Amino acid sequence: MDRGDLERMVWTSAYRGADGAEYHVDGSIGLVSLLRSNDSGGACGRVLSVEDGGVLIADARLDNRAELAGQLGQHGSDSVSDLDVILSLLARGTHGAAKLIGDFACALRDQRHRELHLIRDAMGVRSLYFRVEPRRVLFATEVKQILAACGADRTIDERTVAWHLCGMQTPPGCTFYRGIDEVRPGEVVSLRDDGRVVRRTYWRPDPERRIRYRDEREYAEHLRLLFTDAMRCRLRGCSPVGVSLSGGIDSMAVAAVAGLLRESGERVPEMRAYSWAFNELTECDERANAYRVAARYSIPVREIAAESAEPLTDYPRYGPDEDDPFCGMYQPLIESVLASASEDGVSTIFYGNRGDMAFGGDVVDIPGLLGAGRIPDAIGELRALARILTLSSAQAGFRFLVYPMATSLLPASAVVSARNCLRAIRRSSGGRLQGRNGSERSGPTARAAVHVRNDFLRRAALPEYDPVEIEALRWSNAARRRRYLHLFSPLIHRVMLYADRLAASHRIGFADPWSDRRIAEFALAVPQYVANTVVEPKRLPHRSLSGVIPGAAIRSARKVTPRPLLERALRGRGYETLMSLFADSMCAQAGYIDDRIFRDRYERFVRKEAPIFDLWPTVSLEMWLRRYWRT
Repeated sequence: MDRGDLERMVWTSAYRGADGAEYHVDGSIGLVSLLRSNDSGGACGRVLSVEDGGVLIADARLDNRAELAGQLGQHGSDSVSDLDVILSLLARGTHGAAKLIGDFACALRDQRHRELHLIRDAMGVRSLYFRVEPRRVLFATEVKQILAACGADRTIDERTVAWHLCGMQTPPGCTFYRGIDEVRPGEVVSLRDDGRVVRRTYWRPDPERRIRYRDEREYAEHLRLLFTDAMRCRLRGCSPVGVSLSGGIDSMAVAAVAGLLRESGERVPEMRAYSWAFNELTECDERANAYRVAARYSIPVREIAAESAEPLTDYPRYGPDEDDPFCGMYQPLIESVLASASEDGVSTIFYGNRGDMAFGGDVVDIPGLLGAGRIPDAIGELRALARILTLSSAQAGFRFLVYPMATSLLPASAVVSARNCLRAIRRSSGGRLQGRNGSERSGPTARAAVHVRNDFLRRAALPEYDPVEIEALRWSNAARRRRYLHLFSPLIHRVMLYADRLAASHRIGFADPWSDRRIAEFALAVPQYVANTVVEPKRLPHRSLSGVIPGAAIRSARKVTPRPLLERALRGRGYETLMSLFADSMCAQAGYIDDRIFRDRYERFVRKEAPIFDLWPTVSLEMWLRRYWRT
């Protein structure tokens, strides 16, 4: 192992190691751990040696450390570290990974069996990548660390590019560099010295698990206990911590539960809040609600001027990372929060990214309401859906009652066959999605904007179904299937990786209690009409946090997005930036898009002749290509 390669990999992402680095080089094995001791969300762990010559390295925070330490006979669990527990458990076999609850990525070199095991947490909060070459294996927290090693190939994987252009729904396991793989959430990748690679999923939620209570208040209490413990686990460590606080239920829950734990006398860090301040686009402003929670728990709030952080206007200051082109439209705002938190000495920033996925979204359960005998509620839901989606009563009844009931009764193979038949009927009747040349698009490619070239999509040869859709068919109940698609969507997976990497670049840890594995299992096991309805969105979190979040704040919570800020930027100060990006488009040169169609659609939007279209996958890809591929 070349020590120089390790050092290059370290310095590529040195921001992850505020407290230095620990090296372990032993013959052909070289490991290095970037240290950050003040990360209460899960500090980068040190290298641990095993007695028989094996070595463990991890970036981990265990939520069930005390329980596992007791099972392993490690007495005095308060003095036993997370890595000690992981080491003792995995030394008995990688099947023990299923018992690990928390956010982690780790590598175990088993010298006795001459194997390297790469393991990632079930919800994919920590990242882990690897590359297998003829004479070496490289693995790291970030892709660019692998690229920094001498001789690493940088060829773009165009199939992953196609996934990105199809709604940024890039499945876990894919990277934008050919030959570099991602360890999927809940997976063990075992690499033998003979070159064999074995991939095994050690955890996936149980589709047969059900939680049924007589009284709905029991569901609310159960969720409150789970969320409180998820917060408690992530509040281990140094003060202060921060929360990106909006007026929505997910981030308000973070602030309120942290405040409640402090009031209860528990030793948790002081929390500070950061809230976007819209003084011009007041329809986007949520400060009134955020202050209701902050005032209740005496949490100081720092306002971040939103209008001064318009998308695209500071390009190329903000944009994608070398790892991949995925980046947020509102990155200037997000980075303003992180920069302020860094100034305040915040160790970890909390978000509520997966809250919508766990208990919100477009998941409805009319059959469940009828099965529970709640006929008036079912009728009310159908009427609300018909009104919102401008459907007739018959159309709403078929779409949200008949079809879900039928697919719930059919086996997975029959559901796939039925969907294929419906697509064939739609094609034969002329009701088809068409690309630029009139060629048909189906499956993931139907999400691609019209300016994405059909010949490129054909060349990429994406499958007919997203991998997460196939996995969701393990659930017989249509509403729970839809919940699974929300919780484990490729888009939320990318959001989590992006948020963690962006926070790390400001030397801040990242935490999202709504991504706790136990909460995900609970969200899939409860009746979906208890969790969320059209009439009462995010019903279960609202009821669960009643009395924790002030009542006025819960009643005022609503879905607010800064979309007007983006639209203003695209029609105003960001116009020149975007037009210059596509004046000599690298996406067009590579054959990914027709830039004339793109510019035409954009100009029509600017003139308000057409509603906003999905341009961000293309814009982020163009920025990435220009920053890291133009010589």
